[in-house]
Amino acid sequence: MKILCWNCRGIGDPATVRELRDLVERSSPMFLCLVETQLPKNRVEGLRFSLGFDFSFGVGSSGRSGGICIFWKNSLDVSIKNFSRYHVDAWVKEPLKEQWRLSCFYGEANRSLRYKTWDMMTHLRGESTLPWLCIGDFNEILFHSEQKGGNLRGFLQMESFRDCLDDCGLADLGFTGYPFTWDNKRSDNDNIQVRLDRGTCSDEFLAMFPSTFVE
Repeated sequence: MKILCWNCRGIGDPATVRELRDLVERSSPMFLCLVETQLPKNRVEGLRFSLGFDFSFGVGSSGRSGGICIFWKNSLDVSIKNFSRYHVDAWVKEPLKEQWRLSCFYGEANRSLRYKTWDMMTHLRGESTLPWLCIGDFNEILFHSEQKGGNLRGFLQMESFRDCLDDCGLADLGFTGYPFTWDNKRSDNDNIQVRLDRGTCSDEFLAMFPSTFVE
């Protein structure tokens, strides 16, 4: 099953919606997760028809920050278990397969408050033993090699993220393609690029879907 996770960084612009629609048509995902929508939940949920999905569930943004929405086809049995400003947690059942769990995350943008994201993830770990896929924009990196340009991130910042993944039994899935997912769009020495978006999963999920990869 193909899952598309897109950090739209605001989807109120018609051109962005067209770009997303084109991306969905090309990739034909069964499940779509949008993070950082920067819109009220009803406006994002209303996109499900134009994007070709049957169901949607959204968490509205806080002003111009955050916002998450998931969309899925009717061939999937999806149950929303809980949500917050940082996540949507869903249990997914496909025909002829065991149930598994998908959590879509948007990490706290304020560095001093980012521990709230890790606390939420750790709390969710205790909610279920289902095979777990956890994807999204975590607003943090694991290693210095995941950032190009700018000041080096503090070791404790990255260590907190690594500790959280360890505590949750989640491993980074790696990727194929361009190594950075965020760009400040400045030129020359002022340019900063960072890998903020990623997919992680539990051993149980990888055993269930051994060919899983992130592109």
